[in-house]
Amino acid sequence: MKTTYHTIFIIFSFLFPFLLMGEDLTKEPSKQTSYFHTKEGRIAYLETGKGKRNLILLPGIGDRKESYAELAFLLEKDNTVYRFDLRGMGESDVSFSSYGPKETAEDILAFIREKNLQNVYVIANSMTAASAVYIRSKEKSRVLGLVLSGPFVRDKEPMSFGMKTLIHFVFRGPWGAGAWVSFYESLFPVHPPKDLKERSEKLKTNLKEDGRMAAVRSMMFASKKDCEDMLPLAKGNVIVIMGSKDPDFDSPKEEAQWITKTLDGSYKIYEDVGHYPFVEDPTRFFSDVKLLWQKN
Repeated sequence: MKTTYHTIFIIFSFLFPFLLMGEDLTKEPSKQTSYFHTKEGRIAYLETGKGKRNLILLPGIGDRKESYAELAFLLEKDNTVYRFDLRGMGESDVSFSSYGPKETAEDILAFIREKNLQNVYVIANSMTAASAVYIRSKEKSRVLGLVLSGPFVRDKEPMSFGMKTLIHFVFRGPWGAGAWVSFYESLFPVHPPKDLKERSEKLKTNLKEDGRMAAVRSMMFASKKDCEDMLPLAKGNVIVIMGSKDPDFDSPKEEAQWITKTLDGSYKIYEDVGHYPFVEDPTRFFSDVKLLWQKN
């Protein structure tokens, strides 16, 4: 993450938590939610569509499977689409002993193997881009391609003790969920979606549930090293999609180029788009996703 940007945001949030608080909404009902059982808890997912390809959609830290709704609607016409909640997020359990990109990868690998899925493509955002790399490195015969948006696939500068302390204070307590949602909204710096406030309120309602912000904090501190080490084994048929205004990166284009070169892939830069290209421009994102199998 871009250290200066996050430092300013976190200090502001810590000093003025009352600006980030709001009323809860009634919890959004889940109509089609299924659960994959692991040794430590359940992982929630939605399965829609029917097709010869199996598409796995992974949200980033603090986000929910519902954020992929528009993209999933486009994809499910010709594919079987699985949208997941990460450990501790959405409707998944908070009973896990650890949270991070490798843990997410291990959950999805277990799912793929138990369901005996073939012809799999993984679409991942932010932290779970590292998870997608790990998944493909372990099951390249099943996982035929990746789309990585706003991707973090490597550890950069270590987080300072002061930053860790601030995060512990800001993203916990009665204002923790509101602080996270305020940060979430800042990741749409130019053209936020029209329903951003509705998305934010639903996200905040979910994050106020016991244990969810603890999971968020754990993911923020989790190392990507185990996933980064797998980069050489995940090469080929990878598309990196980056918003030119993604505030999580000092230079979104440079990071996209580095990942593309490392994974022998290609990249797309969406002008004036932030950290969630699949939310801001799902139609274009859908067209780019299809390039994965149109190449084969």
